[in-house]
Amino acid sequence: MIRGLYTSASGMLALQNRQESLANNLANINTPGYKQDVGVMRAFPEQLLSRMRDSEGPEFPGIPNMPGQPAVIGRLNSGVYMSEAIPNFTQGDIEETRNPYDVALLDNLQPDQDGNERRLFYSVARIEDLTQPAQQEDIRYTRNGNWSVNADGYLVTPEGYYVLDNQNQAIRLNDPDTGINVGQDLKINQAGELLYRDTASEEYQTLAAHPRLGLSVVTDPQKLVREGTNVFRYEGDAEVQAIDIVEAEDQAALAAGEYDTPAVAGRYGTQQGWRERSNVDPAQTMTSMMSVLRAYEANQRVITTIDGTLDKAANEIGRVNG
Repeated sequence: MIRGLYTSASGMLALQNRQESLANNLANINTPGYKQDVGVMRAFPEQLLSRMRDSEGPEFPGIPNMPGQPAVIGRLNSGVYMSEAIPNFTQGDIEETRNPYDVALLDNLQPDQDGNERRLFYSVARIEDLTQPAQQEDIRYTRNGNWSVNADGYLVTPEGYYVLDNQNQAIRLNDPDTGINVGQDLKINQAGELLYRDTASEEYQTLAAHPRLGLSVVTDPQKLVREGTNVFRYEGDAEVQAIDIVEAEDQAALAAGEYDTPAVAGRYGTQQGWRERSNVDPAQTMTSMMSVLRAYEANQRVITTIDGTLDKAANEIGRVNG
């Protein structure tokens, strides 16, 4: 019975962690680009139980019952635990905002030739020296395209990270040194190229210092570690590559006849004036929270029942009458 207390208690702790993960998903249902966490439940190692000093017992296939040995009762699982919360990187719905600083990232990249999943992210970083490109260890990845321009004219995320270009430089839209003041005239095409309206010719030109957004392809995105709500750090062994490099490799493989259908080209894009919503399903999340609550209550009842049984065993059955 004591084992039952520990098993039920471990189940309650695991369900509590699972409920907290679901509640966090629900709280971020309106956070642009948020990727929901999926709790992974695992069982503790099994234990093999035996009756000591008992040579008789049931037969189990593959487990010999030798004379004079403890009789095997069977295997016992001692509980569960929530080992980790894995982000789900599926594409969220996009909604129109008509804000030039909102950019939705559309991603339908196919797995690589080894079958590894690939996902597309914006590159962002916290940079002290803005004249230098961000170091690789400082770069973070996000799907949140809800940006703004800070007081110094740099494009930043709501968390304060600088949005990077394809050279890992912080993107500066309003620069008094060059006289460029993009303001609301920023234009981002489907390939992520940055354009601005020239006041003299009234035509759009490429932003010379920052020709393109820093779009990064992460192979095996399960190696991403969440930092805060919407930003991830990569801890995998594979190199994070820029989209133009991956697209060039895809075109070379197509030309060499390694496969017939593009895996990258035409399968991604940016949509200005739109933003990606979180991929949390509110109905499914609420249903899961109710299921977790019912399972938690069931474990509570098990503990109450075992506690009542132990009380009777100690105070009634084990009582010595004078």
